[in-house]
Amino acid sequence: MSRNTTSGRGGQRHKSGRHSHSTSGRTARHGSQMPGHRARGAESSPLVGKSLELSIDTLALGGAGVGRMPDTLEGAPFEGAGMAVFVSGALPGSRVLARLTAVHRRHAEAVVVEVLEASPEAVTPFCPHFGVCGGCSLQHLAPASQLAWKERQILDALRRIGKVEPGKVLPAVAAPSSQRFRNKMEFAFQGKGDALRLGLYEAGTSGQMGGGRVFDLTTCPIFPEAGVEIVHAVRDACKQAGLSGYDRATREGFLRHLVLRHSVHQDALLAQVITAQATETQVKALQDMGEALLAQFPKLTGFVHSERARPDGLAQAERTRLTLGAPVLIEALENVRYSISADAFFQTCTRGAEALYAALREMADLNHTDTVYDLYCGGGGIALFLAGAAGRVLGLEANASAIADAEANAELGGITNCRFVRADLSGKDSMPTRLPGGYEKPDVAVVDPPREGLDAGLVEWLKEMPLSRLAYVSCNPATLARDAGLLADAYELTAVRAVDLFPHTAHAECLALFTPR
Repeated sequence: MSRNTTSGRGGQRHKSGRHSHSTSGRTARHGSQMPGHRARGAESSPLVGKSLELSIDTLALGGAGVGRMPDTLEGAPFEGAGMAVFVSGALPGSRVLARLTAVHRRHAEAVVVEVLEASPEAVTPFCPHFGVCGGCSLQHLAPASQLAWKERQILDALRRIGKVEPGKVLPAVAAPSSQRFRNKMEFAFQGKGDALRLGLYEAGTSGQMGGGRVFDLTTCPIFPEAGVEIVHAVRDACKQAGLSGYDRATREGFLRHLVLRHSVHQDALLAQVITAQATETQVKALQDMGEALLAQFPKLTGFVHSERARPDGLAQAERTRLTLGAPVLIEALENVRYSISADAFFQTCTRGAEALYAALREMADLNHTDTVYDLYCGGGGIALFLAGAAGRVLGLEANASAIADAEANAELGGITNCRFVRADLSGKDSMPTRLPGGYEKPDVAVVDPPREGLDAGLVEWLKEMPLSRLAYVSCNPATLARDAGLLADAYELTAVRAVDLFPHTAHAECLALFTPR
């Protein structure tokens, strides 16, 4: 085992579209709000706290069931009759008793008190933490229904927000597996002494001071069993060492996150413990723990201790203090290999990413003479996957660490027809003025923007550039719909395809193909 005390790369979250769904259990900070429905703040209303029976008709973006306010409340006419009510935890086809938690001018919000009639699409959740954990909020909805509703939400957003209609709706791509599919989990520490907890955040607590309440994890059926065993071992070791959880409100304490990664290709794990700034005594305690974990778990091939000083909730390192064993995992999508360090970006569902990228390659209809631009290329995941089907690929990305990862991955796989350039894709001048030779004009562009969608300057560049095909990878139907509307005078929306990359969550991933008018 090697010991490395030099500072590692990191300290900035990758500002790219190659983002992953959080495993913290805090769904709100990852786009669970319902675009177009949720106002800045609820108006004061005497109806808040009241319960009413509702029939749930649809599932909204964000995963809430949607019912309608009745004509009368408590026997009296109600001027808000027919107003949409977004009910957290309710499924389409059910009838529920719901308690109003907020009333806005055009909609209300509520939580389920009791299910009066179950939805025909309901299934029994397989995780004992369901209902307490803030993740996997749709685990009680049948997997086929999850995909069908996500596809419906995507099409509804395109029509309602973008005012566009796709030429084709291609068959949706189901998740390859409904359990043991995640390759990365972020667990949080909280408390101290015998009360130290290590797990995920409870549902509905993410807005609280300090980031919400962490519950002790006993199992996690969406992550490999060996990873859950490591969680228990880390919790016990930290208690024995007398290490306390970090409190963001007081900025006291030490332990912040345990991040576990799993390589399907290697069937190996990499552990990263993120802490506040450590003393030498604390570093030694974590070194002892890391060495014990590596000896105890054969599948654990690397242990990293990192620090983060900022008082936020990000599980992202600012400095690496210690590395034991292998500092990276090797993953593979088809025949393309990727080196994944503790802070590198990689899609969190390996087989789902493989299905997504294969569907993208098919949709883009590449040939060996095409020049392809991969915009928001991150660590090169898509660019390298498409390289075998294209003439050459240019990846553009703002984050320097991501560019370094992409170049390293290209070298790992011996891929020579990919180049990567650091470029800020926001602002009016979204394209760099100097590009590598042979890349001045693309035939095809792939965009995988962050949840906020494309910047206005990039939209204008795409409209001015005569591309034969524009493939859009979206994790947010609302901003895809907005961008489709902005592109509509230059491009037709030729095809759309839903992909279930994040089972049991409200996150809807999709592919869209645009061709010039």
